[in-house]
Amino acid sequence: MDTFFIVNPSAGSGRALRAWKRLQELTGTALPSRLTKGPGHASELAVEAAQEGYPLVVAVGGDGTANEVVNGLMQLSPERRPAFGQLSSGTGNDFARNVGLPRRVDQWVRMLREPRLRSLDLGRVNGRYFLNATGVGFDAEVAYLADRLPTVFTGTFNYLVSILVELVTYRSETMRIQVDGTRLEKQCFLVAVGNLPHVGGGIRICPGARADDGLFEVVVVEALPRLEVLRVLPKAFSGGHIGHPKVQVYSGRQVIIDSDAPLHLQADGEVFAGLPAHFEVHPAALQLLVPAASSSAPPLSLQDEAAPSLIRPASPDG
Repeated sequence: MDTFFIVNPSAGSGRALRAWKRLQELTGTALPSRLTKGPGHASELAVEAAQEGYPLVVAVGGDGTANEVVNGLMQLSPERRPAFGQLSSGTGNDFARNVGLPRRVDQWVRMLREPRLRSLDLGRVNGRYFLNATGVGFDAEVAYLADRLPTVFTGTFNYLVSILVELVTYRSETMRIQVDGTRLEKQCFLVAVGNLPHVGGGIRICPGARADDGLFEVVVVEALPRLEVLRVLPKAFSGGHIGHPKVQVYSGRQVIIDSDAPLHLQADGEVFAGLPAHFEVHPAALQLLVPAASSSAPPLSLQDEAAPSLIRPASPDG
């Protein structure tokens, strides 16, 4: 099975490019690949790879690169859609954390030699697919600011700095929320819609979210005094914010969030403007490359299947 690699040389302040070079050293082959040249290019390259018949397309980079590749693959019909993989080497790396992908390149090579494919649910919001979790409110405003901070630090550090800034300036807004048949209108600190648990470089905002159950986990955090926010937010790294009297959890296949306030929406760390936001689950939308042998299966699917070795050299003409 041939594999095509889409490499974001800017991801992780050059970490992705170093990981890519190390991968080729370890495999001893010139693997079929292209480097991205800017925003949106990874999606275009994913479509091209699928049209050329590659059965597996791997994103080398962080959550943003993975998101772009997935959105490219989802332009193909299911029978023509390649499987998806990620060599995680970005800033936040929440997708790898969520599904248990190895971060070390030598461990990742074993996935190519002893591969396993598992079904992966995707979320979709306003026409764009996402892997991890989305948010409206404080979370999105933090992501908006974090995008504008220098990337020389870890994603978690940038996220923490952005949290401290937004704690001073952010104000909870009234949101109208619909989860399947349940409707509510509340002044909310944030609303998170999770396909998988982590965002922001390790914050477990939707701790019960799974990408194998055809459902979103929706976490609604009502307006909180600033001192209470300082007490609750650290618990979100472990998912301990669930159970707070101002935190409500729902599950559903379709979600709508609207507000009269000009709020941002973040999806896999990418920030967009404009509400209402319409969410829908796409069950088992992709096949994901995962480790063949692990002590605990990632929260994806009860079904998996073996695949032949995925290491193939590039053709002589590139």
